[in-house]
Amino acid sequence: MLAILVLAALVTAGSPLRRALGLLVALPAFAVPFVADGPMARAFLAAAAFWGFARLVDLVRERREFGPLRRVIHVLAIVDSRQCERVPPSFDVAAWSRVALASVFMLLSLWTGVVLAPHHGGLPLRWLAGCVFVYCFAETAAGLLHGLGRLLGARVPPVHRHPILARSLRDFWGERWNLVVNRWLRQHCFVPLARRGRAGAGLALAFAVSVVLHTWIIAAALDLDMVLRTAAFFSLQGVLLAVEGPLRVRRWPLPAARAWALGGTILPSPLFTEPMLRIFAELVT
Repeated sequence: MLAILVLAALVTAGSPLRRALGLLVALPAFAVPFVADGPMARAFLAAAAFWGFARLVDLVRERREFGPLRRVIHVLAIVDSRQCERVPPSFDVAAWSRVALASVFMLLSLWTGVVLAPHHGGLPLRWLAGCVFVYCFAETAAGLLHGLGRLLGARVPPVHRHPILARSLRDFWGERWNLVVNRWLRQHCFVPLARRGRAGAGLALAFAVSVVLHTWIIAAALDLDMVLRTAAFFSLQGVLLAVEGPLRVRRWPLPAARAWALGGTILPSPLFTEPMLRIFAELVT
């Protein structure tokens, strides 16, 4: 897969036709996950294929001309390399402490949901543990990106901004959770339509692409039932986002607003946490 993405990055330069050709060169990467063994390997490869393609879209729409090495780095980077700042390489103690702590809770919650819950606690414990696992998984990934970036001499843009403190679903999804994906969706889905006075359509497109991204990863790793659950979770988030504006959630008292944000994500979370637990179960079994 890396060879496919590197070749596509090298092709994606110059004329609009050649840039479009780079996207075509990358399409075989989407077949790679289906030859891997195990749900976790397939899920990671599926995510890499989609995100490598997303970074190629950056290059296709980028007005500046980047050199070959710069294009390859951008396609292989998880974060947007255009937003990284050069800094002296260092070992960020805070970032790696965050990784250590979050990864411990991640594995403990995964073990609780996969191994303990079937015998003690049942589905409520499993799904609660699943919520903790997904949150800690995201925190571990954010810490790794920051820590590795500093080791390599780069300050990466924030990945999370304390999602648990969100006071609306728009705040949660738009300003706090998984800002790497959020920035890409904003740049390529929301902003182009919002500039034409169609902000609602831009938000709908962003959520549609998010649904496609997550269901694609689950489809590569698990069965149709898990795919439909994932699609239902993210589709429901889009519906809740659409209604919280008329409800004027941002004007609610802070406790009520945070209860709305947490309830809107946690209550339907089994639709998403169940597939995630199944993907990563092999880590504790």
